[in-house]
Amino acid sequence: MMKENSNIWDLLAKRTDHSLSKDEENALERLLKEDASLHRASRLVDESQVKMDTHLLEETMSRTWDKVEAGMKTEKRHRPMFIIRRYAVAACIATLFVLGGLLGYQVWSRPDMLIVMNQGKEALLFTLPDNSKVWLGGGSRLKYPDKLSARDREVYLEGEAFFDVKKDGGRTFQVITDVVEVKVLGTRFDVKVSKSEKMAEVVLESGSVQLNERHDTNKGVILRPGEMGRVRQQADIEVHHVDLQLYTTWKDKYMNIESQKMENVMFMLSKRYHTEIRIEGEDLKEEIFSGRFDIEQSLDDIFETINQMTPIHYQQQPDGTYLVTPQ
Repeated sequence: MMKENSNIWDLLAKRTDHSLSKDEENALERLLKEDASLHRASRLVDESQVKMDTHLLEETMSRTWDKVEAGMKTEKRHRPMFIIRRYAVAACIATLFVLGGLLGYQVWSRPDMLIVMNQGKEALLFTLPDNSKVWLGGGSRLKYPDKLSARDREVYLEGEAFFDVKKDGGRTFQVITDVVEVKVLGTRFDVKVSKSEKMAEVVLESGSVQLNERHDTNKGVILRPGEMGRVRQQADIEVHHVDLQLYTTWKDKYMNIESQKMENVMFMLSKRYHTEIRIEGEDLKEEIFSGRFDIEQSLDDIFETINQMTPIHYQQQPDGTYLVTPQ
């Protein structure tokens, strides 16, 4: 069903710019006849296209979303929402897509670029056109070419993402942020950018990467597996050896913690749940903990599990952060 839905939205996008072949047109008609809800969604697309006006785009899109959400079946358990902004001719397509979230097409100024936004807290896994995999962190977004067909593959990141880059005929793969540029051929690494601190951290799991300060390409270093490069604007790049478990498990289905200080455990959970967790008490910070968590558990459930082995008291603060103290 997921694959058919994906085909339908691609075909609808083509229909808006009159690029459907005869076979594709027949396939679209067949799919719409087989599912009444999809047929209603198609009519809504046509209606919003007729109404589309650049000054009324957002209002029209909002009305279309409301109608489509009321007319189509959705999963009971909603996953993080992500948005792909695509061709201007497809701006009117706003449909509910069964991919664990919502997939919408909206106007963006460069017709050959896509934007993926993770507005939830769970890691969002997707595959780029060159078959590289990306785990996008909560509150993060990635912009990339629709085809990645240039000599050098370039993507633009805000927030945090883990990349598993596929080697592709010697073409380099670049992650560009406001602070750092990361250049690789094929490797696994994590990139986190903090706009407020104007800092980026790149942690390498395997392979090798080259880091360059965004506005000074003469400041460059090569990372080796197990190293983190910390980059600040107008400063030298710092390189440190790190425990990979602390920086890469946020994306996995299960968080396996082996003999870690409680301070490190809370650091890992803060990355996973995209929230700040503070510990009071030096003895508690030094407590050694081992365990295995399912990332689909709530943070409160995980705190309760920890409490069974190491007595703690936790409380969510008015600003949404958590304070953990000895019990």
